Amino acid sequence: MLEKINILEREVVVSGTGKRARAVDGARGKTGTSQNYRDAWFIGSNKRYTAAVWVGNDDNSPMKEIGGGTVPTEIWAEIMK
Repeated sequence: MLEKINILEREVVVSGTGKRARAVDGARGKTGTSQNYRDAWFIGSNKRYTAAVWVGNDDNSPMKEIGGGTVPTEIWAEIMK
């Protein structure tokens, strides 16, 4: 079962919403965006580390179409590099 999850998470980075994490060797993960773009996140790992990045406003107001595959994934990739 774990192997199937790894394959699915890798596919998110290879051809899905997490493409911006491709620069990280062995990257795999999951993006997420709440309704009305109030929260966005990327939770991912490589062979050594796992990290999560959440982006949102303190007042729960919507962001300007920032989804999990955009800013959070870019931040995650920079940290993991």
